[in-house]
Amino acid sequence: MSFMNQPDASSVYPRTILVVEDEFFIALEIKTALTSAGFNVLGPAASVDHALELLHDTKPNAAVLDVDLGGERVTPVALQLKALGIPFVLASAADAAALAQNAALAGVRNLGKPADMRQLAAAVADIAMA
Repeated sequence: MSFMNQPDASSVYPRTILVVEDEFFIALEIKTALTSAGFNVLGPAASVDHALELLHDTKPNAAVLDVDLGGERVTPVALQLKALGIPFVLASAADAAALAQNAALAGVRNLGKPADMRQLAAAVADIAMA
């Protein structure tokens, strides 16, 4: 399926959120928080390749990204999200200086790690409903 013919989650309620997180229990916590807040969750994806595969098949309304996926940077996913016009937030322990030097991640809201799940759900609602 090409990007031009993929289903657009924005036309259907509830909103679909891509979760990219390699730590199983954190991914589960994020998925549970978002599901409880009324979102559909795409993933979680534990690698860049998996996240890009999910994006190839479905266009989510927003995304939550960890920056470091077992030593692999999430930059290619962030670039693809930006190319598709999909907003995202970070849930990462990466420091602000390192994020500022990465053009794909600079200026993106980072909720930190561990993230407060209520704040994460609220931040996702802000960007997914915009």
